[in-house]
Amino acid sequence: MDSEKTTPPVESHVSWLWPWQSARLGWAVAIVALVAGVPLFVCMPPWNDVTLHDLAARSILRGGVHYRDVFDTNLPGIDWSMAAVRAVFGWSYEVMRAVDLVMIATIVVVLCGWIRNCGAERYTVAWFVAAVAMWYLFTSEFNHIQRDPWMLLPAVLAARFRLKQIGRAGSSQSLLRLAILEGFLWGVAVWIKPHVVIPALGVWLVSVVLLLRNESARRVAGDFGGLMLGGLLAGVPGIVWLVTTGAWPYFLDIFLNWNPDYLSEAGHVFDRFDRAFVCFRPESSLHFAAIPLALLALWEARVWSRRSGEPAKIPLSDALYLRSASEQSAASRAILAALYLAWFAQAVLVQKAFDYVHVPLLLLAMALIASHRWSFGFVYLVWFIVVGVLVNVAEANPGARPIIRAIDPKTSYLKFEKHPLANWEVVKLWPRCWGEGSSPELRDKLGQYTDIHCGTRWRELNDVAGYLRTVDPPLGPGELNCWHDGTHPLYLMLDLEPATRYMHYGTAFGIKSKREIIAREVAVSRQRYVVSDLQRTRWDRNASYDPASWRLGDPLPVWLPPNERRKFPWNQPVVFRSGRYVVHHVTQPLGVIRVPDWADLGTLDELGPDE
Repeated sequence: MDSEKTTPPVESHVSWLWPWQSARLGWAVAIVALVAGVPLFVCMPPWNDVTLHDLAARSILRGGVHYRDVFDTNLPGIDWSMAAVRAVFGWSYEVMRAVDLVMIATIVVVLCGWIRNCGAERYTVAWFVAAVAMWYLFTSEFNHIQRDPWMLLPAVLAARFRLKQIGRAGSSQSLLRLAILEGFLWGVAVWIKPHVVIPALGVWLVSVVLLLRNESARRVAGDFGGLMLGGLLAGVPGIVWLVTTGAWPYFLDIFLNWNPDYLSEAGHVFDRFDRAFVCFRPESSLHFAAIPLALLALWEARVWSRRSGEPAKIPLSDALYLRSASEQSAASRAILAALYLAWFAQAVLVQKAFDYVHVPLLLLAMALIASHRWSFGFVYLVWFIVVGVLVNVAEANPGARPIIRAIDPKTSYLKFEKHPLANWEVVKLWPRCWGEGSSPELRDKLGQYTDIHCGTRWRELNDVAGYLRTVDPPLGPGELNCWHDGTHPLYLMLDLEPATRYMHYGTAFGIKSKREIIAREVAVSRQRYVVSDLQRTRWDRNASYDPASWRLGDPLPVWLPPNERRKFPWNQPVVFRSGRYVVHHVTQPLGVIRVPDWADLGTLDELGPDE
């Protein structure tokens, strides 16, 4: 009792003086962000990758042959996952987004326990959750329901089992059963994306050193054997599925003949490295702190030594680096650091520089930094409030705009823009989300990438779907070809099988060695109608909506050059248009079939007849 009187809880004296050390405030911010953000998140539009996976899931559920019927350059794990969700919960995107939230929430819960094991305080956990809530719910639709974040769930669970295995070292407990379970989880993650083998290897290499401090080489070898067995248990059923459904030869063709060229277009490694620090602003700047902290954690755990002992000394103040209280907490930090650094390596060295690739990486960075009691969620809160106030003042008072522009930091690592919760045009949609759900209008208003070529304008596409329902005779399987990325949701809206297996023609035609194969498959298809997107022919996002782009009697915009008009699908008669979407009735010879490279859009008029 006396100790309770002399040592009051931290909350009692820091809540007002040091709000970043208040767990109550952190949880309050997290709850507000969730209450405000979840309805908006659930009503955001699906990205074209999600509709592609849905088409694959529909094909799987109907007994189709994967890779033959729906082209994909990756393993089918997320397609299986989405097929399971659709079989149980149906086809609404509100449900799919709810599942995505459950996946992210589960990852956060696992990381919260890990942070506590590393020695962090309760307030750090609260602000970590607040930071994730303020960030993920309000990122663009490009990042939601994607492979990489879903892959993190089995990976982080497997890494936690690895840490538990280290805790068993030197005891009489069996290492085999836990190793099999861990290996199975890594195997599940591989089916979502094979890149996860790099983080798995990084975690295992660090763990071997820590295990050998208290275990015999024979038991450690048995642990490795258990991992391999668990991986096989996850891998063999998938291979059997590929073989028995007839997908195996198409799977091999894509991975052996298509993917080498596809992956060769990943861009320069230095550009991908820089992308890690700027794709989410200001959150991505956390990597500047996470990388050195991770390296220090490996040093502190003495990952070069097989001798057990106290953690190595780190000559920094506790405000910068919280020293591990024991060898166990140092091991916790070391495994988290290994997972983060190896994930960073695979994201930068192997993958393309898409934002969603960095979602799991940033979650790991947040957890790693939080393990040192850094309440970066509070810093985000202050930044979002200050920037929101300043930008709103500038919008309401033109006289203040020069002042606001003068204090804009103008750096690629920060974003001087309003958080969605500081934007009244977004906030006022909150009540409508409860009544309308994910309607085409709300998707257009809530989507952040609806005005780019791979995004979708849902009300306009809904108009196109309405027109296509009226064609006579009605469209049958394979008679509709959605030519550009943002149009293929029509296959789901109209419940039609696509004309070919390609959903992202732009991506497929980017594999230069396969262009003739793709064009041949289009030429022999049963297509009667083609839907195109003018946004894919122009960098100017507003060009299709500019009255000066159109002249009486011409169904195509004036800026589409003559040589392009002679190529498919623009050489087919136009029978309907809604905004940027054009419906063509295929009645003429197809001519040249290709999608121009994105880099060529500024010089379409200079391309030759076959380019």
